[in-house]
Amino acid sequence: MLFLVDQNKSFTYINLLDEVNKETFYYPYFRTDNIYSFFKNFIIALTRDLTIVLIDEDIKSSELSIDETLINQIKKIESVSFESIDSLIDKVFNSNSDIIIYTSGTTGQPKKVVHKLSSLARSVRNGDSYNNQVWGFAYNPTHMAGTQVFLQALRNKNTLINIFKLTRKEIYDSIENFQISHISATPTFYRLLLPFESEFSSVIRITFGGEKSDVKLHQTIASIFPNAKINNIYASTEAGTIFATKGEYFYIPDYIKEKVIIKDNEILLHMSLLGKADNIKLDEDFYHTGDLIEWFNNDKTLFKFKGRKNELINIGGYKVNPNEVEEALSTIPQINQSVVYGKSNSVLGTILCADIVLNNQITEDELRMELSKILQNYKIPRRFKFVEKLELTRTGKTKRL
Repeated sequence: MLFLVDQNKSFTYINLLDEVNKETFYYPYFRTDNIYSFFKNFIIALTRDLTIVLIDEDIKSSELSIDETLINQIKKIESVSFESIDSLIDKVFNSNSDIIIYTSGTTGQPKKVVHKLSSLARSVRNGDSYNNQVWGFAYNPTHMAGTQVFLQALRNKNTLINIFKLTRKEIYDSIENFQISHISATPTFYRLLLPFESEFSSVIRITFGGEKSDVKLHQTIASIFPNAKINNIYASTEAGTIFATKGEYFYIPDYIKEKVIIKDNEILLHMSLLGKADNIKLDEDFYHTGDLIEWFNNDKTLFKFKGRKNELINIGGYKVNPNEVEEALSTIPQINQSVVYGKSNSVLGTILCADIVLNNQITEDELRMELSKILQNYKIPRRFKFVEKLELTRTGKTKRL
């Protein structure tokens, strides 16, 4: 059984079992660009009920307020003797380890959140129908989304094909060569697949997560993967996966209806859904996620995400949601990707700007004309910058400047 393929190197579940059994040390703070070593170290910690801190390969210790000498420091442990990969996996999913994950830090200093395996594996499913899946691994493994894809695959002894940070051609080659059946990734990742020249029939499940997506992107991805069912998920570092849906609109499942409330169009989660963190501030036992929604129907059962509360930009006294402007830009056929942000201006205070990756040529005047049909004037960027590609965060999302 193949466990992982990374940069033309293959690792089986037998390899994994043998190495986990024999290992006599692990790294509580492990910084590496080797995904197999990362996963192996993670599993070693879980099978011994040891604390593990998940940190990015390029992160500085000062960003996390930890001592640099702790990173990649070895801690001795006892070897174990799991007789089969099944018994090893069972131990992983019954682990009592503290698992420390840091938020992405895109809006400030990364925050430390302590989880148990039970909260990370809340959305993991297993059974005969999950056998023989091949996952395109398209997330940073140290963050929540990557951890959950890893656990889903491990629980069912599926194969992981590392496609994170690969080029468009390399991703398509991997899908074709390894007959990838499942991909979970950010909308930014899927936009990197455009344009496309052919269909890929092996993929039967596509999941969007981590960022707000749009109907146009869903339709395009459905054309590339005609046999795939498309899901959306909502998850956070603080809580793990909370919602999943088959379309653009989300709903609150019955089993957590008492634990999720909407206040001033913001999602609040009950403390029982969260990991432990010193800097999580509660409002009568509820956590303000900062994620804004808008209701789709009058009885307020279906909603879609509008963006982040802390991303709203003050333009002349008006609060502009950059996600709304990006969604409007996405309807223009010549545009592949865009990111909208505010920039200080000595005369006007803050002006709205947009960096744009084009499919075909279009002028600024033509852009403004198209946007004026669907946006109020103050929501139309004053400055457009045409670029070859957008800058990404460590988690593979579009970086808002």
